[in-house]
Amino acid sequence: MQHVFGGRTRPCHPRRSASLLFCSLVAASASLNAAAQTRVEPVVLTASRVVEPLGGTLRDVSVIDGANLRDAGVVDLVDALRLLPGVEISSVGPGSTPSIFLRGANSNQTLVLVDGQRVGSSYSGLSGLQLINVDQIDRIEVLRGAAASLYGADAVGGVIQIFTRRDRSASLRASTGEWRSHQLSVTAGLGDSANGLNVSVAQNASRGYNAIVNPADYSYNPDRDGYRSTSVHVAGNIALTPTLAVSATAYEAQGLAQYDGDSTHDDRIKSVVRNTGVTIEYQASPAWKSTWRAGTATDESEFISNYPGAYRTQNDQLSWQNAVRINSALNLLGALEWRRESVAGTDALPVTSRRTNSALLGADWQVDAARFNTSARLDHSDQFGARSTVNASFGYRLSSSLRATFNAGNSFKAPTFNDLYYPGYANPSLKPERGQTVDAALHWSSTGSKFSATVYQNHITDLIQFMCDESYHCAPQNVSRARLQGLTLAGSTQYRGLLIDASADFGKPIDTTTDTVLPRRARAHGTLKLSGDVMGVSTGIEVVASGRRYDDSANQRALPGYAVITAYASKAIGARARIGVRIENATDRDYQLAYGYATGGRRAWLTLAVVH
Repeated sequence: MQHVFGGRTRPCHPRRSASLLFCSLVAASASLNAAAQTRVEPVVLTASRVVEPLGGTLRDVSVIDGANLRDAGVVDLVDALRLLPGVEISSVGPGSTPSIFLRGANSNQTLVLVDGQRVGSSYSGLSGLQLINVDQIDRIEVLRGAAASLYGADAVGGVIQIFTRRDRSASLRASTGEWRSHQLSVTAGLGDSANGLNVSVAQNASRGYNAIVNPADYSYNPDRDGYRSTSVHVAGNIALTPTLAVSATAYEAQGLAQYDGDSTHDDRIKSVVRNTGVTIEYQASPAWKSTWRAGTATDESEFISNYPGAYRTQNDQLSWQNAVRINSALNLLGALEWRRESVAGTDALPVTSRRTNSALLGADWQVDAARFNTSARLDHSDQFGARSTVNASFGYRLSSSLRATFNAGNSFKAPTFNDLYYPGYANPSLKPERGQTVDAALHWSSTGSKFSATVYQNHITDLIQFMCDESYHCAPQNVSRARLQGLTLAGSTQYRGLLIDASADFGKPIDTTTDTVLPRRARAHGTLKLSGDVMGVSTGIEVVASGRRYDDSANQRALPGYAVITAYASKAIGARARIGVRIENATDRDYQLAYGYATGGRRAWLTLAVVH
């Protein structure tokens, strides 16, 4: 499947959420046969590690255009991700690190890349996506399904890759919103696409809202929990010869977020995310492209509370990739990679680094209506030994507008340093978690319209679960299993100038060890987006709906379903300026993504953007 997204009331009843999902799907499907205008077809890199058209890829991929996000007044990156098929979000307050469930997989089973470089904490396995500013994003590619044969460890549920901006324009964007919130960004570019530089600075801050709303919670403190983040991004490239180009990027974001520690004190967490990299591309011949990349990513967290602590992760990476076209039907891919993870923190660990050497081979063959793609990878870690992964994809064009695809592959997730070595509560004998995935899809497309239906299944074994014995000695163990099954329907079309994007997900994310639904994941979830130009005003309505979920693994604490509506509008002022308004949760829906944690209610933003 391919998809592109350019006072208080009572919580929504689950049946109402399911009805909205059904109605959203019918509205999109009924429009598929309407007259439509052609949209430019995006290209993707994440699906196969080489550039290919989105409409021809064999994998389940979505692309989010950064410019479209800014035109819609989006301030929070999470608001963009939650509109995608197969994506569910959970959070525990403003400025917190989000949990992202991709096809029902755990949040730490999704690999996050920024400009090809791994980011995230090797302590928790999570990535601080809340610190990445929307104004510094060129596009986001989300690959659903096992991708370990391309990227190695942790790509069990899929991959989220963020590409930062490289444009040469100058722009200013300022937003102000409720909760005394503001966002300000300044971007300047020099040169052209072959030789140039882009620099941007951005800040996002808010007084926030009271995150914990359950008075019985030990940490309950009815005050505002605010946050602030500041980021700087620099990217440049130069063409040394017609066949040799060098590019470099550097990104740093610093954040400070408050959270409730107890009834009398607000704790804080300081976060820093850094990402730097250099890429050399050499076109050895019309049929051979060689790419070298070196980079490092840092994730730092400092807890200022009654239980203080500081933790730092550094990911260093080297890679050499070669893409070779043998003939018009056959293309080959080969890559060698080296990666080192190192950690340092308040709690002394007996092991503070691990190294992984990797080799990748891939082939893509296409003749007439059939296409076959395969990749195989070997990762050897000095910590857990060798792991091999493979993936095979097949596609067949049944007609000019209909094609079928099939994917099968395996994956693994490396244990975190906390699971392996945290003093008193660790197990250095842990094995990586393992996944086996299959999916099949039908894709229909016509002029400006498309629809897809994807079924998938992912069996995950050796899941790490915290266990205690009869003597209350507690440690993580490889004892659990999960089965993630689902159906994803998605469609997009244009009708009388109105762009319609919709998706519906029906899943069974089950812990097969206990026969319970995995926490914070719904059996039904969907989105609808309507956008277009109304009398010179760019307008849009976004709907995200979810059925009932459980907050605990025993399925004793239910979270009611919900439907959240967001509306936006913007209008050009002269040739270079635009003013817009965005109202998130327009109906002021009272709902929770995690038990006892509020989501803040209605929030309005006013934005002024100037581009030169």
